[in-house]
Amino acid sequence: MSDSCANCGTPLGGEFCAQCGQARADIKRPVWSLVTDTIDGIVSWDGRLLSTYRQLFTRPGGVARNYMDGKRQSFTPPVRLYLIVSLLFFAAMTVSDIRIIAVDLTADGPTDAGVRVTMFQPPRQEAPPQIPPEVQADLLRQLEEAGGGGWREVARIAMNEPEVLEQRSSAAASQGFILMVVLFGLFCAILHPRRRMIEHAVHALYFHAAILLPFAAGLIASVLIPMPMVVALTVAAILLLAFVTGLLLFDRGFYGSSWIGAGLRTAALLPAYAFAAIVVGLGMIFLGTL
Repeated sequence: MSDSCANCGTPLGGEFCAQCGQARADIKRPVWSLVTDTIDGIVSWDGRLLSTYRQLFTRPGGVARNYMDGKRQSFTPPVRLYLIVSLLFFAAMTVSDIRIIAVDLTADGPTDAGVRVTMFQPPRQEAPPQIPPEVQADLLRQLEEAGGGGWREVARIAMNEPEVLEQRSSAAASQGFILMVVLFGLFCAILHPRRRMIEHAVHALYFHAAILLPFAAGLIASVLIPMPMVVALTVAAILLLAFVTGLLLFDRGFYGSSWIGAGLRTAALLPAYAFAAIVVGLGMIFLGTL
């Protein structure tokens, strides 16, 4: 173990640096150590928070790299930063009244009805229509004939208690987001097999801490602000481009990849991440039936 502080370089005379206060303990520990680093004052404010968050954008991947290299005293720990940003994200969704899971019913006639389940929709403007029992039975029969028998309970609750399904599914969103962080770290482990798992965990936490608030801002703008279809598609394209660029720059900044290597890994990571997001979204809907 080094006799100088990894954060500021001051010679160590004990278990903590006399100059900056960072512990001598090595960061190369099990992944669960990230949780123990966060327990002490998880929601307390410190001056590093805004600086850490700003550097996620000015030096993509650099914060996680420096944290892994031992300069931990200079940054807000990754689990704490992710949890704070996640709380702000869900607070923004609550204040803006955006439905994370949206269940909309259509009833164009006594025998013509349907159910649509989507994500991130504007507030409900009116009470959902009532679907007659005989029409519900017919829709459930059609669902089973199409091979969707596993969705029967979801469809039943959606047709009778759409707001309850929305609330239950949206309540599972925080677990879904954490699962996306875990899956992102596992994907990175596959693409960078020689790195330690804790490195991928730190990288995944800082990356998601960086993207959540811009994602929330883009959602609120596109969902609540009336805009022509061309403008809405442009906003969606900008968000997608920003996400892909973030994947590329964070890979280069953290793993030290070449432009070609980072580009190839981004091309592999993007569809895997998108597929995982779809599966996690479906899982959130299923959890709403429990």
